[in-house]
Amino acid sequence: MSEQNRRPKRTLSVFSLVMITTGIITSILAAPSMAEYGFSMVFIYFLVAVVFLLPSALISAELATGWPEDGGVYVWVKEAYGERFGFVAVWQQWIENVIWLPSILTVIVVAATYGFDPSLKDNNWFVFAAVNVVFWLLTLTNLFGMRTSSTVATICTIFGTILPILFMFTLAILYVSWGNPSQCTIDWAHVIPDLGDTDKLSFIVVSFLTFAGIEASASNAASAKNPRRDYPIAIIVSATLALVLVTLIALSIAIVVPLDKINLDAGIMQAIEVMFTGFGMKAFVPIAGLVIALGIIGEVNNWIPAPTRGLLVAGLDGTLSKFWQKENKYAVHQRILVGQGLIVSAISTIYLFFKVEIAFWLMTVVPTMLYIVMYFLMFGAAVRLRYSHPKVPRRYRVPCGNYGIWFLAIMGTVAGAFAIIFAFNPPGNVPDHLRPAYISVVALGFVIFTIMPFVIFSFRRSEWRGAELKSEKKN
Repeated sequence: MSEQNRRPKRTLSVFSLVMITTGIITSILAAPSMAEYGFSMVFIYFLVAVVFLLPSALISAELATGWPEDGGVYVWVKEAYGERFGFVAVWQQWIENVIWLPSILTVIVVAATYGFDPSLKDNNWFVFAAVNVVFWLLTLTNLFGMRTSSTVATICTIFGTILPILFMFTLAILYVSWGNPSQCTIDWAHVIPDLGDTDKLSFIVVSFLTFAGIEASASNAASAKNPRRDYPIAIIVSATLALVLVTLIALSIAIVVPLDKINLDAGIMQAIEVMFTGFGMKAFVPIAGLVIALGIIGEVNNWIPAPTRGLLVAGLDGTLSKFWQKENKYAVHQRILVGQGLIVSAISTIYLFFKVEIAFWLMTVVPTMLYIVMYFLMFGAAVRLRYSHPKVPRRYRVPCGNYGIWFLAIMGTVAGAFAIIFAFNPPGNVPDHLRPAYISVVALGFVIFTIMPFVIFSFRRSEWRGAELKSEKKN
């Protein structure tokens, strides 16, 4: 296949890029935890967007337009550091998604059931069973090769993310304007967060996860009509829009729910219940919960197959046996998806050993740490490729030459390092007697899942390289 045919057609407008990117990087998962910071969440979100989201977006755009092959971060890191670290990068991208899925699915389950029976959110067995039912239904759907077009992505972003958040914030403002007390003090004196409150430091970590995933959108840069001009515009607009949206929903929660009463997994529904009750609309809480759940399902449905594609590409290079390289008639790597499902179900058993809210948080903070390791490798790869492959055409390049990419890479790496350090601080809802266990689970999860790809890579076989492709040629 020629280089020209290998590259995507340039058909995406700036608006389409903005909608796709906003849908990917705007996550409401961290909104309840960030709401506990009150008005200072605005400062935290803005800082994370500048020091982490911006470097991630611009660097991944350069890599995606220079190496647009299927495989994403695996291809980029492999070109810079070889197949071993390429596999480590795509593993971190994939495994963080696997660990994160039960936590975001918990938000779906809680939202869908809160209006009918709020107590279900604390029922370990119910949450465990419901999370697995929803997950396996979505996995089965993806086995038939469903794809999301830019039109569908735009519709989901507008009606599943933007409008619900704006509606919720409008209700919060009306709630206060009708004489109800605001639980959050909004003034300049409360802009700077109190970093001395170590019980909340891990909440900052998950703000990184709020904006993570931009590298998944970077592949669309090559499909832009004018990548050099359109993609940076789309990134700036998307980042600004995502920043505004996550801030508004977190503020909505902080305004109506007492800060010491916010549930990490049910904060959104708590706010909806308070506001709807105040307006005499409590009967509509179940409907609102279902709308929230459906909106998040669209996000989850995209993330179930996305990182597994890079894992498959790494597998075709000999890292995974031919058993895992098999695809079905819909061109879906079903065995990897099913294997992923079994791991998700195994990880979700943590709900049977910890309080639901604590288990939920563990499956949020650990994947954030693993994801940041992937970004470390991506940042390093971008710098190295500037020197080792300077002549590879990139439709978009980070401005200011090598100084620009060094600056962004260092800034993103330092920010990520601080986030990993903060992750070891248990949140305030973890009882003192469980804090050692919490820190141990975080440390073990981080170390084990980071070492695991090196172990798996050591078992690779040359005969596994392209096994599925060789089989197709024989047939």
